[in-house]
Amino acid sequence: VLKGGIGNGRAGRRRGSLTTGFMPNAEVGEDDDGVALNSANILSEQDVYAAADSMEIIRDAYSYFLERSFWRSTPSALGGLERVHKLGVDAMCLLINSHLTAAGPAVRMKRIMTGTEKGNKSAQSKEKAHETRRRLTAALQNRDLLKSVGEYEEFLPLDTRAVRELRAVFECLGSEGCYLGPESNRPSYSPVEIPNNKVTRTEKVGSGCYSNLTKRPLKTGFPHLDAYGEARKAIAFSSMDGYYRQLRTERKRRDVTRRTSMSSGPSTVRVGGEPSDVDGAARDAVRCLEHSMIIVAGEKSIYRCVISPMSSQSRDDGSISRECKKALIDSYSHVVSAIVDRTMDIIEGCYFKEGGLGVSTSSGNPETGDPPVGVRSAASAAAGGFRLLDGVRMLGPSLAKLCELSDSKSDDINNAGSIAASLCISIHRTSVKNTARTLENVAKAIQNTSIDSIDARVAAISSDVVRAIRLLFPFASAYKTVTKRRALPWDPKIGDDASDIDELLRFIINRLLSAFQKKVLSSDFNQTEFSAMGPFFMINNCYYLQEHLGPGCVKNSVDKDEQCVLDKPWFVDKIGKIFEAEKAKYLSHWEVLNRHLTAVDKKDLTYQKQSKKDGQLLTLESGRLIKTRFSGFNEDF
Repeated sequence: VLKGGIGNGRAGRRRGSLTTGFMPNAEVGEDDDGVALNSANILSEQDVYAAADSMEIIRDAYSYFLERSFWRSTPSALGGLERVHKLGVDAMCLLINSHLTAAGPAVRMKRIMTGTEKGNKSAQSKEKAHETRRRLTAALQNRDLLKSVGEYEEFLPLDTRAVRELRAVFECLGSEGCYLGPESNRPSYSPVEIPNNKVTRTEKVGSGCYSNLTKRPLKTGFPHLDAYGEARKAIAFSSMDGYYRQLRTERKRRDVTRRTSMSSGPSTVRVGGEPSDVDGAARDAVRCLEHSMIIVAGEKSIYRCVISPMSSQSRDDGSISRECKKALIDSYSHVVSAIVDRTMDIIEGCYFKEGGLGVSTSSGNPETGDPPVGVRSAASAAAGGFRLLDGVRMLGPSLAKLCELSDSKSDDINNAGSIAASLCISIHRTSVKNTARTLENVAKAIQNTSIDSIDARVAAISSDVVRAIRLLFPFASAYKTVTKRRALPWDPKIGDDASDIDELLRFIINRLLSAFQKKVLSSDFNQTEFSAMGPFFMINNCYYLQEHLGPGCVKNSVDKDEQCVLDKPWFVDKIGKIFEAEKAKYLSHWEVLNRHLTAVDKKDLTYQKQSKKDGQLLTLESGRLIKTRFSGFNEDF
């Protein structure tokens, strides 16, 4: 059918025929007549138009014989026409698959960039959380968002000839031309129903796939749409997966360089990776989210260029069947859902693998032997989760918009139940849920961490908590996103009634002070009513918190908006009161000691006879008198 169509119909009215293209290293065989054939695509553009005309002739002939069903030759003629038509449809689907697969990804590196954009491109692999937030905020204010994010840009990978051939094929098959015979002969199409637009994880974290819904083959009942969906899905998935693997390789190379450049010494292994690992993984996950938007935009340009014109040319009256409308939406959703699904697995992998979300804060992981999550690791995971949630809440709505087909809104058939739309909703849901779990782990880690110091110096947990608060403080907007949709142990209200991030910081400080009180009451300090070790321990740690978090604290960020200063009464007053109370307890012990220090009358002191050059030296008896005065002081001290 693809080689023997007549050329005096619609194909004759097309542009002139093009020269036949051959592949240089194609295998050569022979057909049944002994004619040499090339296994590459040897069709010219005129052959495709002729094949489309031939398919129309077959359909006209089929209708002709249907009207003359009383002829004895009609059954055999109809059967032969159906067989030849099926061969033609299969061949056209192969051509669709060949063109769309050979086209490659619908993204490319940005060609024209200003000096600022070139600097941003090189800095994206090292940018901090506040730099990413500022860049995405500026991108959202730009009317052309896709030109402001990512390192790539969308483009149409098809040349003009491929576009003309694909349009001719889709116009030929349309919604009515891919099958012959009665309606009962057509395969039924039952789209996947997703209850409440909630997609659950069915695959292992880090396997490259979140749900098995995207692994199912596309069977819409329209073979040309199935060929389009399967071809572009494979290309889009490989583009997204290759970009992530490239980022992961670069990050591992930087981590190896950083570790080798560090000074030698005992290294402490933290569950969930070093803090830089978590932050780098979160940064790369946000970059993958940006890249997924570019890929989806590129796939949408292919759909609009090649597939969308078919919707207005399927019937003589310009209408299109309801089944075909649903198949068009699902074929596009099948392509972009693979991109969103891979992005979702990358984001969850950052939470569970680098962030150690699945490891207990009290017992660790018995299967792998990992120790419990400490305060530093839990804080790094929470900061990484906030960074991811920042990207999701800023770019998620735009990604969901790209996954929709705007031309379907005028009809009762829409994108609400598609896999891609449901996955976009699930990205936001899982990000909120996992970020909330990382925050709960910070509180649990503070509670489960034991203070090992045996003296009154500043405890290590104080430094860890100060670092945790500084990491979490800048993410006030992301925290509000969590509390609007999820109740937390320290903030059970949700929605507009939920508190801001100060409630979290207050809870963390209270947990730390409780750990201090527990340490003071323990047997480590040999507490008695005459011991001053406990008050001295509280004084040192409260002063450390005031010095690093209170008003006038040391500068901890180059950005004024990121500067962490707790100047609210709940912190200043509470820490100040505890400090003054413990200082009073500590000084009261000095009053007990001072009662041993009584004055010695000068007349009771005698000196040895020495020269004026050596000065005066007490006699042995006078020295013992002074020492007796200090004996009680030394004993009580």
